[in-house]
Amino acid sequence: EYVDRQLCRDAILPMPIICEVPCPKDCVLSPWTTWSLCSHTCSGKNTEGRQMRARSVLAYSAGEGGVQCPNSSALQEVRSCNDHPCTVYHWQTGPWGQCIEDTSVPSANSTGARAGVGGGDSSCSVGMQTRKVICVRVNVGQVPPKKCPESIRPETVRPCLLPCKRDCSVTPYSDWSACPAICKAGGNAKRKQNRKRIIIQLPANGGQDCPEVLAQERDCEVPSVCLGYRWKTHKWRRCQLVPWSVRQDSPGAVETCGPGLQARAVSCRKQDGGQADMGACLKFASSMPSLTQPCQLPCQDDCQLTTWSKFSSCTQDCVGVKTRKRMLVGKSKKQDQCKNNQVYPLSEIQYCPCNKYNAQPVGNWSDCILPEGGRVEGQLGMKVQGDIKECGQGYRYQAMVCYDQDNRLVETSRCNSHGYIEEACIIPCPSDCKLSEWSNWSRCSKSCGSGVKVRSKWLREKPYNGGRPCPKLDHVNQAQVYEVVPCLSDCGQYVWVAEPWSVWKVSNVDLKENCGEGVQTRKVRCMQNTIDGPSDPVEDYLCDPEKMPLGARDRQLPCPEDCVLSDWGAWSRCSLPCNKISTRERTTYPVRQPGEGKLCPNTTETEPCSLNSNCYHYSYNITDWSTCQLSERAVCGSGMKTRMLDCVRSDGKSVDLKFCEELGLDRKWQMNASCVVECPVNCQLSDWSPWSECTQTCGLAGTSPSP
Repeated sequence: EYVDRQLCRDAILPMPIICEVPCPKDCVLSPWTTWSLCSHTCSGKNTEGRQMRARSVLAYSAGEGGVQCPNSSALQEVRSCNDHPCTVYHWQTGPWGQCIEDTSVPSANSTGARAGVGGGDSSCSVGMQTRKVICVRVNVGQVPPKKCPESIRPETVRPCLLPCKRDCSVTPYSDWSACPAICKAGGNAKRKQNRKRIIIQLPANGGQDCPEVLAQERDCEVPSVCLGYRWKTHKWRRCQLVPWSVRQDSPGAVETCGPGLQARAVSCRKQDGGQADMGACLKFASSMPSLTQPCQLPCQDDCQLTTWSKFSSCTQDCVGVKTRKRMLVGKSKKQDQCKNNQVYPLSEIQYCPCNKYNAQPVGNWSDCILPEGGRVEGQLGMKVQGDIKECGQGYRYQAMVCYDQDNRLVETSRCNSHGYIEEACIIPCPSDCKLSEWSNWSRCSKSCGSGVKVRSKWLREKPYNGGRPCPKLDHVNQAQVYEVVPCLSDCGQYVWVAEPWSVWKVSNVDLKENCGEGVQTRKVRCMQNTIDGPSDPVEDYLCDPEKMPLGARDRQLPCPEDCVLSDWGAWSRCSLPCNKISTRERTTYPVRQPGEGKLCPNTTETEPCSLNSNCYHYSYNITDWSTCQLSERAVCGSGMKTRMLDCVRSDGKSVDLKFCEELGLDRKWQMNASCVVECPVNCQLSDWSPWSECTQTCGLAGTSPSP
């Protein structure tokens, strides 16, 4: 409805815009692109911000009477930008330190707090965190604080929560497993018995760690002396030839010579020589001697010798010798190969036995025992581990029995005065696991949103002889330990930068009109985005592939009198929540009207909003806690663990936090928490008590434990 012009006097009238509609034969240019990012954010002595925009030819002049296209230099414009002076002084903050308990604030009720054990976020006391804040001059470094404005100085102290500790809990040790009760005379294999305990509850929030040893093993006590039974062997019988069917391809031309078997009898005797049942030796003596052995009956061409004579009598015990002899017989006396005394010796010499007692070890060796000297008393009369000699040369002991020359048991005092065998031994000194220094932190695994960064230590030397073990190593190469912490990368730190489109290259050229199907190209690069704008090119994988601009496009280069449209505008935003009822659209507009008889195509394009295709929901995601981070050079004690907040799209992709912040989503999580890496505590032992009385009044079966 038209009204008086006076009524519109105070209204805001639209400003008229001067525009020019190209004629059908004129050169048609695209609109100017948006200005590029400014090369610098401020202006200083040596820097000045500049930005550029460009346009391209959409349709060439149709010839005589049309406006000609400008030269290439007129298709680009450059202007100055960000001419305000750079900030010289600014505050710089360091990382927040560990959460230290604040005694001025009353802690939560201990009963109520402990009732929440098992919940990961129960807090028992309030702590304080501090950080370093310094004043910095650009390109110079730290300067006095008065140079920076005090009104915007960041906080240096803030409260924090300390979570409740939960100690490890284990069951008592089980009973020792049973030992075998049968005596095994002469056996060297040690029998073992063991016991174990089970973890009931794992530690949390710096609580006491679980013990490293969950199973124990010890040697069984073996009866010192078994009942006195022994095997007695009798003479070998005559060598019997093995039948050809059994011998198969063994040497020997006829059945009268060659390989055979000879047998002997074996009986069981008591130690005093009396006859005993065979079952007693099978049960208590060593393994039964062999009943058969291979033998050889010489053939005609073999060297033949008589059997060995008996040994001569000894002229003197211990220092004298006894001999025995044999002779060549038959044709062997004349054969040269039989006269070789090294192959066929004709005499043997043995030393005469001593008419003395023979000591034999029995039972197991004791542990290696270090000498008593050289120990230093600790405080309160206790032996402190670091003050006691724990490795080096010592002695171990083994019980013994004494036999006479007829293999009869006699008193041990006849063999030696103390009744045991002594032997030097070594307790090896422990060597701890040795790792390299930490490597540098890797780059964040994601260029946008939450990822992880890793550093590692390499194994230099494995522990041995009971040294401190290595931390849990990587299961793949068993030589590396990792430390992983979450990290958050700015989604805008890497951006695609596209150069202006090239001139149209027409595929099918009409020489008269220079129009038809054509292609345009441009170079697209991934660049690091600094405060001064895009700077250095980086690898393409660091930029979001979904946002990569096209590097080439096919279009129809308008012919004279065709309608010429602008590039499509951006798609409108879909309304949330996403559903296919909602739509989004984009538009274009004519930059040259069509000639007579020709029409412009549709200038609006619409499509439905589809979840995870062109419409997305957003939510916060919290990362796992990092490992406990200690101060530099520390190996145990208090530290800090951290986690990150990430904005995740409904298709699982990490995006800039602004998408979640725009929706006003709740951020209720604690990002930092204190943690403790337990320090080792040396075991402290009292001095040994005196030995108790022996459990037996005679023999070798008794023991004398020391509690």
